Amino acid sequence: MMKPKKGKSRPSEKSEELLLNNCLDVVIFQWGEGFCSSSYFNNLSDEERQQSESIAGFFTDMMFNYLGLTPHQWNEDYMKECCVYLFPEKMSEGPEFFRCIVPVLYELFSYLEEHKLQKNAASMAREIKNLNERIMERSSNPDNWGMAKRFVMTARADGIDITDAKAVRTYIEAYNRKVLKDGPGSGMFKDAPHDLVIGGTGKKPARKC
Repeated sequence: MMKPKKGKSRPSEKSEELLLNNCLDVVIFQWGEGFCSSSYFNNLSDEERQQSESIAGFFTDMMFNYLGLTPHQWNEDYMKECCVYLFPEKMSEGPEFFRCIVPVLYELFSYLEEHKLQKNAASMAREIKNLNERIMERSSNPDNWGMAKRFVMTARADGIDITDAKAVRTYIEAYNRKVLKDGPGSGMFKDAPHDLVIGGTGKKPARKC
């Protein structure tokens, strides 16, 4: 099991935001522009192309915020942690999003390997091809959803427009009344995984994948 790095103090929130923005610039602009004009991007379906920027951006964000890695530090073990656990736990999306993760990242990593832009790209490309079934299985099981995702998915299933602040507030008030009446065990958050954020300087030990 991988362990967090020691001996580094946590930077300010502003510094972390700047570091994340730099990571996103590398992936979306420096790497992404070349990728989108390459044969690797053309290998994707229309749906996968539409999802590609979101997947690359969320992957970059989670690798940084939860595992403390910049794009040049990515490797296959933490990639697996992110795709198998973090994406299903935290992304409030349906199966159409999750089935695009493997093909998009496979083609991106393959592009990075050909152009020698990321030292672990080849091993990540090999490993991602094995993960689709686990990603789809975990993402469809509510037991694996974090608290924020449980709320969003439950509200959507109940017909709530989560972009409507008034509707969401009314829904929360009704939910709280129900929990007060029936007890905490009746709530949607019972046994939900913790939404833990580590930040850009320390790594959370990876689960056995």
